[in-house]
Parts: sequence; C-alpha cells; structure tokens
Amino acid sequence: MRLKRFVLSPPRAELHRRIEARFDRMIAAGALAEARALKGLDPALPSAKLLGLRQLWAVLDREVTLEEAIARAKTATRQYAKRQLTWFRHRMTDWLWIEAMDTREIVAQMLQHL
Repeated sequence: MRLKRFVLSPPRAELHRRIEARFDRMIAAGALAEARALKGLDPALPSAKLLGLRQLWAVLDREVTLEEAIARAKTATRQYAKRQLTWFRHRMTDWLWIEAMDTREIVAQMLQHL
C-alpha cells in the first residue's frame, strides 16, 4: 500500500475570516498589554517578529490608531498565510490538496483517493 499525503487548505475566504476573528480575539484578550510588556525587545530576536507585534508597538508609539494597527496586522497575517500556502504548493507538488472546512467533506475527499 502506498502512502497518501494530503494538504488541508481551507478556502481562502474562510482562511481570511478566521485570521480576522483570531486577531480580534487576541485584541479582546489583552494583546495590546502584552505588546506593551514586550516593548523594548531587541527587534532582531525571533520573538520580536510575532505577527501583529510591530503594528501594536506603533499604537503604543502613537504612530497609528488601534483600528489602523489591527487592519495592518490582519493584512500582514493574510500575507504570511499566502506565503505559507505558496511554500506548500512548491514543495508538496505531489500531495493531494483538499480545500474544505467540514470534517465530513475532508474525510470524504480523502476516502476518494484511497
């Protein structure tokens, strides 16, 4: 039996919706306070490259409004997700791609390939 390899890739609109909802939850849970606690972190450190952190630091520095920072952070996160998908597409060319969200639909598509 040959191994089957799958990439689960949500539809783009759903991925964007989830990114936006997740960042909204992060803000509601205190992301700005966490960004404040990390202020002064060496920008060269990997932890200083957290998605959304630079945008929230810009709020603390009074360079942008919170609303603008949130919009920019969401855009940066969508761009990062797009780069990840591009990376997967170029390196997993022989993998089977499933673009579905519903677990039953994912399983059904997988079973079709077995």
